[in-house]
Amino acid sequence: MHFIKKQGILIFWIVLFIHCAFIYLGRSDYRHFSKLLLMPILIVYLFMNVSRNAYPTSKKIIYTGLFAAFIGDLLLIFNGTSFFIGGMLAFIITHIAYTAFFLKCCNIRFSKATEFVIAAVLVTVVAVKLLDFLKPYLGDMIWPVKIYMAAIAIMTASAANLLSNSLLKVIATTYFIPGAVLFVLSDSVLAANHFLYKDHFLDIVVMFSYGYAQCLMVQGFTRYLKA
Repeated sequence: MHFIKKQGILIFWIVLFIHCAFIYLGRSDYRHFSKLLLMPILIVYLFMNVSRNAYPTSKKIIYTGLFAAFIGDLLLIFNGTSFFIGGMLAFIITHIAYTAFFLKCCNIRFSKATEFVIAAVLVTVVAVKLLDFLKPYLGDMIWPVKIYMAAIAIMTASAANLLSNSLLKVIATTYFIPGAVLFVLSDSVLAANHFLYKDHFLDIVVMFSYGYAQCLMVQGFTRYLKA
């Protein structure tokens, strides 16, 4: 455990690269196992690096989001619409938890909400364009996808809202905002690949950007909770 406390991020990146290699090699048996190691490594890293008594509410919110992401990873291993919807619901919980954390750190003040509005508009434009592109292929999944896109748009805008707080600006620009943008990239590529392309290489793009996003988020959470 002490090794994960000191080298957890390095271990995470090694496992993520190994996981992407398994995807490239078509080793589904191994890639499922490596995928399920990613979130536990980050959860243990976070747990080992923050005080057990500080920020109890924030930690509950964060751990809820991280555990939901692990459940989402687990469900998306399996094929079938029910598992895909279950995975989406799990990640919606993740985005809601991250949003709750960001808003707890910095409430939206609409007199100074420039960053929030800009981010919300940009992500909404991306979501609308992606929906228009994928609409012929979504079928009954169009509303679940719309709800998911709304959740990630709000999360991203809430991360950008941290820029309005001078004390959080550095941690937001270093970790939370890049993490949120990578989530948008990962989920956009995932949607396009799941409903249309079915491209092997795009699976690697999805997992790399998703893993990078989660890693940045956890590094940001750790820095905030240790402050």
